[in-house]
Amino acid sequence: MKKFIKLVERYLMRTIVITLVVLVVVQSLMTYDNWRFYLSLGERLEGQVIKFPVNTADKGEEDNLKEVKSPYALLTISYDKYDALPKANILINDKVLANLTDNDVDVLVAAGDVLEIDATAYNFPIEFIVSGVSDNLFFPEKGEIYISNQSLVMIGKIIVK
Repeated sequence: MKKFIKLVERYLMRTIVITLVVLVVVQSLMTYDNWRFYLSLGERLEGQVIKFPVNTADKGEEDNLKEVKSPYALLTISYDKYDALPKANILINDKVLANLTDNDVDVLVAAGDVLEIDATAYNFPIEFIVSGVSDNLFFPEKGEIYISNQSLVMIGKIIVK
C-alpha cells in the first residue's frame, strides 16, 4: 500500500510541476499579440457582429415575413452652443463623411459601421447630441449626449434592428 501511495504521490507532483510550467509558458506567450489572438477566445470573438436585440421574441405575423428590413439607418447629430464647427468631422469607419457646418447633420449609416466625431481642432468642450434616429436604428439611441474636449469622440458601432 505504501508503494502505491508513493507512486501516486510521485505522479501527482510531476503533474503539478508540468502544469505550472505549461501555465507560465502560455502566459508568457500571451504577451505577444499574434499568439494572444490564437489563444484567447475573447479576442477572436471581438470583431464579430451580434444581432441586437438578441432576446426579442418573433411576433409570428405573416406581414413580417414579406417585409424586407434595410441594413441602413439614418441618424441626426446636432450641437446647440455654436453656429458652425467646420473643422469638426464625422467619421465612419475612419473615413471623413461630413463636417459640422450646420447645426443638424443627417448621417446615413449601415449596420456594423463605426461612428466617430473628430473635434481635435477645437480646444474647448463641445456637446454633441443624437437628436434624431430612424425607426430601425437600435444604437445609438435618440437623446444620447457625447462630450468632446479636443478629442475624438467614439459614438460606437451602429446596430440596426
